[in-house]
This record gives sequence, structure tokens and C-alpha cells, in this order.
Amino acid sequence: MGFASQAKNKRSATAANGAEDTAKRAKSQAETDLERLVFGIDDDNEDAIGEIFGKIKETEDLDKVSEQDGESDNGSDSDEESDANGRGDSLFFMDTERPDETDHKSDDNESSRTDSDSEGEADNKEEAAAWVDEDTQNARVALKGAIRTRKLRKVEGENIVHGDVYEERLRQQFQKINPVPKWAQETKAEDAWGSDSEDSEEKREARAGNDLLKSSKSLLSKTSTLLPPSILDIVRTRNGNQAAPSQMAVSALQFHPTANVMLTAGLDKTLRLFEVDGKDNQKVQSIFFKDLPISSAHFIRGGQEVVVSGSRRWYYSVDVEKGSVTRISGIPGLPKLNSLKYMHGCNNGDRLAVMSNDGQIHLVSARTKQLACTLPMNGVVRDVSFTADGNYLWSVGTDNEVYQWDLRQNQCISRWHDQTMFRATRLEISPDTSYYASGDNSGMVNIYDVNAIKTQADAAGNLSSSFVNVKPFKAISNLTTTISGLRFNHSSEILGIFSHKSQSQLKLVHLPTGTVFSNWPSASSHLGLVQCIDFSPNSGFMAVGNDKGKALLYRLPHFQSY
Repeated sequence: MGFASQAKNKRSATAANGAEDTAKRAKSQAETDLERLVFGIDDDNEDAIGEIFGKIKETEDLDKVSEQDGESDNGSDSDEESDANGRGDSLFFMDTERPDETDHKSDDNESSRTDSDSEGEADNKEEAAAWVDEDTQNARVALKGAIRTRKLRKVEGENIVHGDVYEERLRQQFQKINPVPKWAQETKAEDAWGSDSEDSEEKREARAGNDLLKSSKSLLSKTSTLLPPSILDIVRTRNGNQAAPSQMAVSALQFHPTANVMLTAGLDKTLRLFEVDGKDNQKVQSIFFKDLPISSAHFIRGGQEVVVSGSRRWYYSVDVEKGSVTRISGIPGLPKLNSLKYMHGCNNGDRLAVMSNDGQIHLVSARTKQLACTLPMNGVVRDVSFTADGNYLWSVGTDNEVYQWDLRQNQCISRWHDQTMFRATRLEISPDTSYYASGDNSGMVNIYDVNAIKTQADAAGNLSSSFVNVKPFKAISNLTTTISGLRFNHSSEILGIFSHKSQSQLKLVHLPTGTVFSNWPSASSHLGLVQCIDFSPNSGFMAVGNDKGKALLYRLPHFQSY
């Protein structure tokens, strides 16, 4: 009996262990099916859930068989089976409500949950949220608490809703009052342009244009935008000659046509060159002339040479590349010319222009320094200006007559009279020859459209023999003292006018509108007595020389290049 009982117990234990292994295998399969359901398998949800519960039922049947075979160990096996079933139930659960809803369930929030589920399903299908605020989900909002929130209820008795539901209903209410306009509604690319297989070159171009219009980026680069006509963006930087200020007034100032170099000169008899960067502005070189207080200094021959002159018969030539200085004893053939104070140079031309008091303009070769030609005028010459290419020279006299000279033929090709001027003092031609400006003793500056003058010339015939009157398209009367200088920037968009007879007498004029920039200079600019101004080759900088020996430097951010 002992051996039989032991054998029977052994068989019962073996059967129970086998049933338990079978149950474990079944549970493992159930877990696998659950994973297939949770992590997205193509099977329908209902079929997957039914399959899982079916396998769980098979497991329970096997457990019942093991219970029948092991009746002697019923108590212990039942405890183990209940533990196993407990572990199996904790492996998964079907969550149809929010975790915190089990503890806080009421009739009102049950209805709100139903509404939120139906409302959120459509949004989840379109696009999943990139981030979820747990505080918003856990928040509770009472819709009956305020009159303005009662309209958000779906049913009359609804009160407490979750924070995300409240947020969604607010959004729906806003869209109901302010619907999305048709032009802002996005359409599928296939509906608008057709499928990829049917795309043609025209459709691809149209699609690219549509994508471009959806962007908020600028369609044009900043360099191609027009300069605003009333407000100028200007920034004060370190003085251009901060490293070596002039001991007297800066009478001459000019930027190099190609390099980041600026020259300054004055009555302290010193020529200085600076490397302009807007930060350090280091000094490159300085040259002291013992016998020449400098009145004018110009880069010529593409910036390879600098000519320096003053109220003396002689002048100096400085080779920028070699650093050599040459003293030139006057102009051959003009022994009576005792002053070269008003000498003008051209960056691209091969001429120097010297004004005399008897109404003559002497042209000197920039290479040989020999007299090339003399251009006569009827009145006293007040100012001259070269065109950017160096082929033409414009001049004005005290009789308000303007001359246009062709330097290739050394003759006057046109001449006209300006009745609106009162004893002209300065003249300047724009780099693109679209405008020219002249100033007079009363502080008036007239701006002329060259194309309009050419139209008049065609109507009047040969202006070299005919005599017509021209009128400016804009007259600037912001200054009240004698005009001392005019300067256009490289793009002919800005005209600088100044007078050294009074403090801070400098104005910048916008072209082609002819309006004066209102924001600069301001009362805090402190320009002093302006002696000269110039713009860098691409108008990135503007320099102002004053009576205190400073070369004030300003950055114009509208022009990105130096």
C-alpha cells in the first residue's frame, strides 16, 4: 500500500506539473497575442481580443483537469493555481477610461468622457500630438461655474470635464465663430497638382511656386531691396582716424576705390592712410609734408597713386604701392598759376583738373603730369565733377551756366543755364549719370534729372550752340548757409549735402524721391563743422571730416558690402 500510494501521488504530481507547464505555455502565447494587439498588428481588434480570451479559457480548462488528477493535493495546488491566475490577470488590462477616472467617476464626467473620446478619435487619426501636458489632462473644469462656459456643454446636465476636453471645446468654439478662410485651408498635393506619375514640368514648377508662397521668408535678398525714403538705418562706429587724429581740421577725406583703405589730410601738412573695418581702424601710413598745408587729396589711376595739393605752386604725388613720394614743381606751361588749391582727380580717368580764377579749367595728364588741354568758360569756375568712367567733365560758373565736356575730344558738347540758382558754389554728377546736383550761396541745392535735360536737348537741337533753360525736379532748402560740398553714394540713392559755415550742417537726401532723411543727423550727433564727406565703394560706410580733426565713421546696414 505504501508503494502504491507513493506511485499514485507521483503520477498525480507529474500530471499537475504537466498541466502547469501547458498553462504556462498557453499564457506565454496569450502574452504574445497581447503584444501583437498593443504594438499594432493588421488583425482587427475584436478578433484579436477574442482570440486572447479564447486561449485564456483553454488555460483554465487545463487547470481544471490538473485539479481533478491531483485531488489529494487539492489545497496546495489550488493555492498555486490562484497565484498563477493572479499573475496572468496582472499581465494586461483593457483600459477604456483614464487612469484617474476610476477613483473619480460620476454621471457627469462619464458623459464628458464619451464626448471626448469621440472628439479625440478624429484628431488622433489626422496627426498624433508631439507633446502632452499631464497637468492639463488631470485638471477638472466646472462648466456650470460661469455663464461663458455653459455654452461649451454638450448636454444640459454636463458639468465636470477634463482639462484637455475643455481646451478642445474652446478651440471648436473659436473655429465656429471664426472659421478658417478657404485660401488658408490646405489641400492635398495630389488633389491640387495630380499624382507624382502624372507630374509634368509645369506642374512641378507650379508646386514649387506654391511652396514658396507658403513660406514667410523674404523673397528678395537685402541687397536688392530699395532704400527706405524717410528713415535711414545708420550706426555710429569708432572714428576712422581714431588711431591718429588730425591736429587740425580734416580738409580732405576719401575711400580707396578697391581696398578697405581711407585717406585723410588737412592743414597740419600730414597725409594719413587707415585700414577701415569699423572696429580698430588701424593706421597704415602717415606722410608729413613740410612745405604744404593740404587742401585737397585724391586717389587717381585706380587707387595706385595719391595727389596732394594746397595753396602753393607745387604739389606732391604719392605712389601707394611703392610708398615713394615725388614733389612736382607746378604745371609746365602755366608759370602764373600760383595756387593748386582746387585740384580734382578721377579714379578711373587719366586726367587731373585744376581750376583757375580766370574761367579756365586746366587738364593735366595723370601719368606724365604735363598740361594736356585748357577748357575755357565764360565766367569764373566754381566747381567741376568727373563722371565715373572719366570720359566726361561737368563744370559750373558764377553765372549759373553748366557745361558738359567730352574729354576724349576736349570740347563742350552741351551747355545750359539755371535761373533758379544764386551764385552756384558746388556741382556733383551721380555715378550712374542719372542726376546732377548744384548748390549755391543761399544754401539751396537743386537736383536735376539728366534724362529730362537730354530730352530738352533733343528738342532744342545742338546745345553747344543753343542756349536753353532747365528746371530741377527737386529743390532742397534744409540748409541756410553756403553749400560747401556735395557727394553721391555709389548707387546714386543717397546725396550728401553740407556746409562748414555752421555746426552740424549736413543732410542726406534720398533719391529718386528727393526727400531728406528725417532721423539723421539728430541733436545728439555732434558733427561739428563738417569739412568733407565720402562713401565707401559699396556704401557700407560713410565718413565725415570735421574741424576738430576727426573722421567720424558711420555704418549703413542697408548696404551689406564695404
